[in-house]
Amino acid sequence: MLKITVKYLKPLDYFFIFRPTLFFPIWIITLSGLVAGRFFNDDPVWWSFHVNWRNLLAFFCITLTTGATFILNQLQDVESDKINKKLFLISEQYIREEVAKQIALVSIGVSLIGTLIININLLPLIVVLLVFCGYLYNYQPFQWKNKPILGIVVNYLGGLCLFLCGWVMANNFQWMALKYSIPYLLAWTSIAILTTIPDRTGDQNSAKVTISVRLKNRTTTLISFGFLIISFGLSLYFKDPIVSLPILLTIPLFLVTIVKPTVAWILRTIRYPILFLALMLCCEFPLFFIVILVNFYLCKIYYVYRFNLNYPTFHVDEE
Repeated sequence: MLKITVKYLKPLDYFFIFRPTLFFPIWIITLSGLVAGRFFNDDPVWWSFHVNWRNLLAFFCITLTTGATFILNQLQDVESDKINKKLFLISEQYIREEVAKQIALVSIGVSLIGTLIININLLPLIVVLLVFCGYLYNYQPFQWKNKPILGIVVNYLGGLCLFLCGWVMANNFQWMALKYSIPYLLAWTSIAILTTIPDRTGDQNSAKVTISVRLKNRTTTLISFGFLIISFGLSLYFKDPIVSLPILLTIPLFLVTIVKPTVAWILRTIRYPILFLALMLCCEFPLFFIVILVNFYLCKIYYVYRFNLNYPTFHVDEE
């Protein structure tokens, strides 16, 4: 791997507070909406190298919006991030909180203006995404992230907004999009539930009450698996191969995790389903593989040579 000295990587701290490793699920659920929008309108795409520059700019605005919400989330999670030893750019003061807040606000402004110019039909969805995932999820008196049921609701609504953004890029808004989004969003919510488990210690010490704080690992995994099974059933009913095939590959991971609900297996069950759906989408848009590959290795180079962390990675060590 190309070696880069730390002094050249420090300026990238201001980019990595956007958490580009989370761009993967954002892009995947949005692109799923675009592909599903064409599939259910009898205009399926397969192995297309066509680049729609208007949609590409819309993806940029969506990425900027979600990145800003990730910054706002970090600003509200400084204490728990210190305990969990993660997301340390703000919690360990590599970037001052005031500077991070300014970056988030400017990003929100740019994304709103950009969306207004590029595709005004996306603007209501972007605004709803900001309200729920940026404000209601993080700030008092709401802080829905600290409430088990409302935290799940926000994740579902956030995924819905992203899926609908993709659908609107393929077509104008159609009410049937709400029906066909359900399998994707249940699968999205299933993984979101699992992501609370690795953060349990920090959440407990910060007086947060997430679903994994309330319940044991196996119980949380079973609830997550229930969402996935319903998603699989609906995807078969809708005859949607885009989501049903990745879920079919994911089910064995869940079965092992239910039997052996260790953090290592939970992390595997979080990471691999995202990969499975991404590869399915790459069969539709092969250029997307290049995008996720570049993002993956840029993030890896940054974390290895900036903080000596092997991240992101699909390898998980047993405890």
